[in-house]
Amino acid sequence: MTTRLFKEFTELYGQGFRPYTGEVLAEVYERLKCNDPKKAYWVCRWPLLYCFGCTKRCAPKTPEGFQVMLPEGGQCAPGKFAISPAEMLASKPFLRADEAAYCLCISQSQVYAITAEGKLVRHLDKPFRVTSESVREEMNRIDL
Repeated sequence: MTTRLFKEFTELYGQGFRPYTGEVLAEVYERLKCNDPKKAYWVCRWPLLYCFGCTKRCAPKTPEGFQVMLPEGGQCAPGKFAISPAEMLASKPFLRADEAAYCLCISQSQVYAITAEGKLVRHLDKPFRVTSESVREEMNRIDL
């Protein structure tokens, strides 16, 4: 691995990208005009994907042709919380930003952003809290 490639990979990893473990349809490689699909190494922060298989660094405009990757419980912040996101949602009516981020597998700043968009319901009093129900609804939203 070259230094440049390592820097690119660590930058994406720092932004929340992780190795993509789903299946990719052959049509994707045809659409991207990939010379050697066997060398493809995808990283994703769903629905964004990047390939490190060659120097082209393909980034498809849509995730069409990729198996949908849903967040997994401990995948986002292993060791931070002793319970799974499902257990957290069942046990607490309101969640802090870091807890909502853990459940949704996003960053805390993204929690604030989607709350400002109205996708999560915020408690009016400080400190910042969102309802578990709104987090659960956001977890169940997928675009097929």
